[in-house]
Amino acid sequence: MYNKEKDPFVAISGKLYSTGRKSPAYEFSIQLGKFQWYCSVTKRKYRFSEFLTWYKSPEIKKYVDAGWVAYVEAKTQEPYQQPKYGDNIEMIFSFRLKKPFTPKAQGIDGFKKVQVPPIQPMPQAIQQSQVSVEVDKEMDDDLPPF
Repeated sequence: MYNKEKDPFVAISGKLYSTGRKSPAYEFSIQLGKFQWYCSVTKRKYRFSEFLTWYKSPEIKKYVDAGWVAYVEAKTQEPYQQPKYGDNIEMIFSFRLKKPFTPKAQGIDGFKKVQVPPIQPMPQAIQQSQVSVEVDKEMDDDLPPF
């Protein structure tokens, strides 16, 4: 009936930890030297500077060549392990590749569109319209302006 197989989650993600501050100050941060990307496909870890290495790797390149579109996504969640200090929340920051949306049905609700030929005016209707114009011209009276 429908395809139950889902597309793979193709992303590189990193964690930002809570600063304990509230907005408008930054709520999540990490030192750039400690930041690590984690690939969902290859399960490899990358340093921050190795982002393009991940993007050009053959495992990811096949999705890029297939036309998948890159998105930036972020979510907050409770960490798996309680942090020593700070709030019990972390932010997952990801660059994700998604398959582009393509509508499967051509018409509304899956119905096919029916080709309807254009309507041609009937010769009888054209003659009647010409007759009515002539009748209107005969009935025009010369009335003085008000």
